[in-house]
Amino acid sequence: MQHIWYSRASSASTASTLWLMKSAAIGLAALALLLGAKPALAESTASIQGKVTDSSGASILGAVVTIERDGSSQTTVTDVEGAFQISSLPPGNYNVKISASGLSDFTASDVPASITPESQPLVVVLDVAPSITTVTVGLPPEELAAEQLKQETQQRVLGVIPNYFVAYANNAAPLTPKQKFTLSFKMLTDPATLAGVGITAGIQQAMNSYHQFGQGSEGYGKRLGAAYGTAATNLLITSVLADSVLHQDPRYFYNGQGTKKQRAWYAITSAFRTRGDNGKWQPPYAGLIGTVASAELSTLYYPGSRTQYTLLGRSMMFHFAGLIGLNLGEEFFLKKLTSHTPARSADRAPVLREGVPVKLIAVDGFSAQGSTAGQTVTFVLAEDVIQDGKVVAKTGDVASGLVTQVTAGSTPGEPGSVAVENVALRAGDAINIPLRSNQVRGAATPVQYKELPGSGKVEITLFVAQSVPVMP
Repeated sequence: MQHIWYSRASSASTASTLWLMKSAAIGLAALALLLGAKPALAESTASIQGKVTDSSGASILGAVVTIERDGSSQTTVTDVEGAFQISSLPPGNYNVKISASGLSDFTASDVPASITPESQPLVVVLDVAPSITTVTVGLPPEELAAEQLKQETQQRVLGVIPNYFVAYANNAAPLTPKQKFTLSFKMLTDPATLAGVGITAGIQQAMNSYHQFGQGSEGYGKRLGAAYGTAATNLLITSVLADSVLHQDPRYFYNGQGTKKQRAWYAITSAFRTRGDNGKWQPPYAGLIGTVASAELSTLYYPGSRTQYTLLGRSMMFHFAGLIGLNLGEEFFLKKLTSHTPARSADRAPVLREGVPVKLIAVDGFSAQGSTAGQTVTFVLAEDVIQDGKVVAKTGDVASGLVTQVTAGSTPGEPGSVAVENVALRAGDAINIPLRSNQVRGAATPVQYKELPGSGKVEITLFVAQSVPVMP
């Protein structure tokens, strides 16, 4: 009996012990949940907020605010009051970068995400970005032009035909009147030019063109003199006299960049414009004067009864048609056949190529709540656009365009779509970059937009519509 009583007592004691252990475990679990509730709450309410102004105290609309931590980042833009807020952040310290067009970037590290709404906001003042002046040390323009002219007068197609009137260097210096005369005189006295005029006169004699000249050596001599006289008057009046007086350049400036269509368009339009000695494109006044003058002078030695209008019309037609054909040849294949062409400089202006993606954040006229079709929307660039290792458009640069259609997502949080048109990004102070909704040309369809976490702003990705040279 004693043994039985002892066993029962021992069993009761063991049950009591197990009950105490379970109670303790439950208590510890509850305590852990209570302790864990505070971090969970903090994680759901932490935020970074602030205000951005310029040095005068004016609020900056559309400044791009990016916070980063452990390789992940979030972005928003400031509103009309210059204020911003990114919420729903895990607690901790973040790196903050703020960019706006024309202003210096602001960066800060170890910025804490606050768990209380009444915390002190981040106050940021952006200064005007300093202008950068690039000084290139080199030859004076006249000496540089002399060096380039020496190079150009060695250019020959297939090593035979002179190809002097093409500037392949991307930093071609303007020619002085003396250098324009030197270039023209060398062309006129080149053996290949003389041979070409002789062949032309021979073909005319074989076809009995200008039969008034007759046949035999006398007729050939007259045709030879007339053909050379026309070439000489056209070249000397256009490339020497008129170009010197009007300060225009007689050369074709090789492009060699962009798509085939863009290069072809450049070559064609170059027949109807010329570069001035100031580097700007101008109407081809010198070419027109030279064509008209040489046509008028040719009536003094060419026989026939052509009217003045017929003569001028034929001269103009052959002038522009010949330039178009020659320019297209220079742009696409003559460079490959030409000897002594200079290497293109490596520091040329970068080109933002067609199809490059561009991320934009809507600042005004469009938000997560939607937009009205036909409304003009202002965007800012969400991140730098880099081409060939160079920044061609900076975070905070401004773009604008027209919203034509908006379709919201079917469920909360699902991306919607928006159709936009005539969107252009202004990179820096002077470059307008056209944008389109699709990477493939011709496929104009709506583009998806997404809401940026913690800010209510929306982001879309557009694409560069055509290759654009951008000043470095």
